[in-house]
Amino acid sequence: MSLTSKFLWIVNMNTETSETAFSKHALAIGATGVCIRTSSKRFPGTIKRFHDLNMKVYAWRWPSASKVGALNEAKNVAKNLIPAGLDGYIVDPESDKAGAANDWNRSKLAPLAAEFCSTIKDAAPASFVFATTSGCVYPAANMKPNIPWKEFFTASNVLLPQTYWRWTNPSTGQRGQKINGGTPAAAITKGVPAWKAKSLGKPIIPMAGEVDVVRADEIAAYGVELQKMNVTEGHFYTDNGQIPVTNLAAMKAL
Repeated sequence: MSLTSKFLWIVNMNTETSETAFSKHALAIGATGVCIRTSSKRFPGTIKRFHDLNMKVYAWRWPSASKVGALNEAKNVAKNLIPAGLDGYIVDPESDKAGAANDWNRSKLAPLAAEFCSTIKDAAPASFVFATTSGCVYPAANMKPNIPWKEFFTASNVLLPQTYWRWTNPSTGQRGQKINGGTPAAAITKGVPAWKAKSLGKPIIPMAGEVDVVRADEIAAYGVELQKMNVTEGHFYTDNGQIPVTNLAAMKAL
């Protein structure tokens, strides 16, 4: 069983040069869609470019947890990106520091989460995909239990746990450090149960990352794990311009 859908993600895409490079990588893996952070200066014009390449375009963001900031993000999607043809939106509610501007791990934010989701969904066509992503085991009771999972998951068509098995440690700069067990199988085994417990029955698609520092054989192993779950869609985070050619080929082979 091969993947019928592949999405390549990107954080920074602010120039024609970076957009062209990203499109080449998306084509190289046989992507059927791309996920672009809403802070990209190429929005909304880039939507047509990728549509012309027969790719879906999703936007994503870890939004501010303040009412003004969250609703500004939602209104931008509703008023600027959806009218330009955006196909989907992925919200990434997380929490690094308690009480910070982007700290969603507060139960009192449930009404804001519901309003955030409805602002986007009410502006979207029926075919629009709304999704939630976040850390590997964040929904677990000992992790970030007060993020308004119910509100975000209720609005979602699909859930995307960040089951990354390697990353570049932002504190040390170490590239390829193993996390969440250090293999696709271990990361998926660790993350999916935490999401399933709160999923409201929504489909779960584990994400691969960080694809610039994983190995090609690990990408193949990620595909095997998706097959075991009967999942035919893959998500690859993130294109920072440093994805090895061997990894692009491995993603294409899935």
